[in-house]
Amino acid sequence: MFLIRPSNIVIFIENGEIVNMFWVFFGLLFIWIILLIDFLQGIRRIPKLEHTVPSQASELISVIIAAKDEETSIHETLQTLANQKDVRCEIIAVNDRSSDRTGEIIDEAAALHSSTRAVHIDHLPEGWLGKNHALKKGAELAAGAYLVFTDADIQFEEQTLVKAITAMKAEELDHLTAAPDLKARSFALRGLISYFLFGFGYLKRPWTANQEKRRGGMGIGAFQMMTKSCYQKTGTHEAVRFRPDDDLALGQKIKAAGFRQKLVTAKQLLSVEWYPDFKSALKGFEKNAFAGLNYSIPLSLFALFGVLISQVFPFIFVFIGSPSVQIISAINILLLFCLYGLTTRSFTNYPWWMIFGLPIFALLFVFMLARALILTWIRGGIEWRGNRYSIKELKQFFRNSEEDHR
Repeated sequence: MFLIRPSNIVIFIENGEIVNMFWVFFGLLFIWIILLIDFLQGIRRIPKLEHTVPSQASELISVIIAAKDEETSIHETLQTLANQKDVRCEIIAVNDRSSDRTGEIIDEAAALHSSTRAVHIDHLPEGWLGKNHALKKGAELAAGAYLVFTDADIQFEEQTLVKAITAMKAEELDHLTAAPDLKARSFALRGLISYFLFGFGYLKRPWTANQEKRRGGMGIGAFQMMTKSCYQKTGTHEAVRFRPDDDLALGQKIKAAGFRQKLVTAKQLLSVEWYPDFKSALKGFEKNAFAGLNYSIPLSLFALFGVLISQVFPFIFVFIGSPSVQIISAINILLLFCLYGLTTRSFTNYPWWMIFGLPIFALLFVFMLARALILTWIRGGIEWRGNRYSIKELKQFFRNSEEDHR
């Protein structure tokens, strides 16, 4: 039996053990302090691509895009790429079995711009996710010494590629990945984005991409520029063919292989609408939630209860606890706001006052994660872009990939 007695905030658990919430929150204080220090040290290592002074590049850059049912966004993406200045680039747009006008739009762009090449795929081989297969097929046709993998809904400012190639050459990088401006139409969606970035920051520590050690690493699907030799030596998308988190997995493999990698922000140079509405966000989360937790049920349950205890309970006990518990809860909340606010300011263009929605966004996250896990369990896998992928196959590929990574 689970009972909370607000007078002294003692929780009675069925086996008779007693846990005082003061000590729970006291322990959390040290965790948030360590994470805050780690963030402050790490974020200084992530430069802004906007600050790069561009120099004209003669090298050919091959931009590869995978598009499936992207008729509402692909035209603008291709147009912003065709408008890039001071670089030589070819655009390889891969239509991956689309059922809408995506293929027609790509063909029209190819007819209008000589730099754009249309590729059409009508079959997905077994053991592949569609996007990963399409990107690999596009890369096989690339003539450039530098490759850029991006999504079909990204908008590029006209100097994005020249600044990226300038940074690559100046620092002798093998891999450059950039965080875009994530746009959202509603307060709830902006809150979810900022909350995901908050959790992603302290779990994945993205600044490890900019450290010399081989541990960690980062890859962001909106923009990954790499040398062709780096891509080939890392195993191409073949190495992540069954990973829903292919961008992160590829970035981590590049880092583990000893290549020079860098993460930058590019909020003024790249932008994307995260999801058009909350329903779409729920659908997208079904694909990534379990993958982000290594397909582990214990880890997923730990994440659910961990978020509730560390990021929701302090907002409750600050009102109903004893004076000592209220004080320690308030300090926890202050540290949470600091870390959440710094993450939001560093990776988004959202207003600072969104930090006050933290407990609401945390509860939304718990709901979305629980929903995704239940649906994945009921279906026996994930459904994405018209295809179903078995959880057994996904887990096995993940284990094999991790063994290769080590």
